[in-house]
Amino acid sequence: MAKCMDHIKRANEHWRFVRIVIADKDMREIDIIRKKFPEARVLLCHFHVIKWLHETIRKSTKYGVYEEDVLSQMKHTITNMTYARTPEAYTSHRDEFKSLAHREDRTELWDYFVKNWDECCEIWVMTYRVGLPHFGNHTNNRVESLFGKLKRNLKGHLTMRANLKVLLAYQRRKEEEYTAKVEMPGTLRDR
Repeated sequence: MAKCMDHIKRANEHWRFVRIVIADKDMREIDIIRKKFPEARVLLCHFHVIKWLHETIRKSTKYGVYEEDVLSQMKHTITNMTYARTPEAYTSHRDEFKSLAHREDRTELWDYFVKNWDECCEIWVMTYRVGLPHFGNHTNNRVESLFGKLKRNLKGHLTMRANLKVLLAYQRRKEEEYTAKVEMPGTLRDR
């Protein structure tokens, strides 16, 4: 990861202008990003936050088994916490989650949440990122989608040159698709 960040910095003279990096919740990666891009603010991908927390409450046996209706309420509360527009709304949804997590005098799930999520809420809750230059993008799914498409064509047994040809062909195809879409007669464009 560090080598990749160094390469990005070498290849892009404007790397110092990076202000937002959206990542998964891998603290090792986040630490590297923070070291390599000290001016950037790291945010967690909303899709991955919600997915991770939903899977944690549904599949993890170490926090106990909750009834289906409680799990459903927790899922809604997690989504509401993630998209909370004010600190007060976040606190309200967090308190609701706490109440649900403490059912039958359990504390394990709540303790996990406080330690691993509540203490870093500024990197995943909407209210702490609305004023940042993220262009309305709160996920890294587009990047992951691109990597998935590239991985289908890039092969480990091919030479660097052959893989580069694949990448350039993909880029050329995407540019042609874009040009055809924009220049197509009857296409509406903002003026």
